[in-house]
Amino acid sequence: MPNRTHTADILKGIAILLMIQVHLVEVFASHELEASDIGKFFMFLGGPPVAPLFMVLFGYFISLTHQSTQQLVVRGLKIFALGMLLNLAMNFNLINTVRRGLLQIDILSFVFGEDILQFAGISLIVIVVLKKVLEQQLILTFILIIVSTLVGQYLVTYIPEDDTLKYVTAFFYGSSHWSYFPLFPWLAYPLTGMALYQLQQRYTINLMYAIKTNKTLGVGAFLFVVLTLGYAIHVASDLPTYYHHGVLFYLWVIVFLTVYSACIYLITERLKTTVVFRYLTWLGKHVTLIYIIQWIIIGNIGTEIYKSITSPLYLALCLVGVLGISSGLSYLILKGKEIMLRNKLS
Repeated sequence: MPNRTHTADILKGIAILLMIQVHLVEVFASHELEASDIGKFFMFLGGPPVAPLFMVLFGYFISLTHQSTQQLVVRGLKIFALGMLLNLAMNFNLINTVRRGLLQIDILSFVFGEDILQFAGISLIVIVVLKKVLEQQLILTFILIIVSTLVGQYLVTYIPEDDTLKYVTAFFYGSSHWSYFPLFPWLAYPLTGMALYQLQQRYTINLMYAIKTNKTLGVGAFLFVVLTLGYAIHVASDLPTYYHHGVLFYLWVIVFLTVYSACIYLITERLKTTVVFRYLTWLGKHVTLIYIIQWIIIGNIGTEIYKSITSPLYLALCLVGVLGISSGLSYLILKGKEIMLRNKLS
């Protein structure tokens, strides 16, 4: 089986667009715009279709890999280190502004912010340790999924008094405002990807095919998502609640991702040869590089114009600009690496 699928790349490509726009809302949009109905909807678009999707696919492809345990652990450490370096790069202007005495804030909460790369690195190491057992015990995978969504809300009441421990625990549960994607509850999503792979391998269960062929199931799931969308928007637009959500929202997200992925699958079957979908596929294949570049751009500009944009139109123009620059720089970097490799082999 190939290490990636066309639909997965399309889904990740769309997620990149939604991810950039939600970062712009969080950093550039005024508090009034962010709190408006359209702002809340933008926040939702940057929620369930983005990080949970990335992490489910992440877990799925971990199950596909043939790398050794040692290789995967090293990979996890590298991803974590990359996330910490990104914290410095994206906040360079902010750090310099604080150093010059122009702004008085706790810079450590930005330097040690626990974001999705740090989470991906930690979760990869945890999953690798459990991988052989989980591959043989599907029921244990489901138990760990539920435990992951519950334990975070239980641990959050145990906030360390020691400042150093606050930065450490932030990587594992939401003890601080800079804990964006703590291990709990977010571990549930890569575990779900692993469970999906196991279901496909053991019972040849294909959710995309089931929804496509079973109209009642597909329509029922779609109506459920539509009728409960207000609940999801409320959770996703409240960042502390979203980052540290519980089992109920997790279950909603899984239903949503199933319906959403099926819809994208049906659309891509007809439009996958178009320029737009080829571009989205390219974005999806290079998601990490583009993620890093867009955050460096948004983070450093954000220090100068934080929460100052009041118009959705201006925000849309920022999206076009950041996406264009991120895509262009990514293309040049990839081409440069390709040329260097070619010269090395010649």
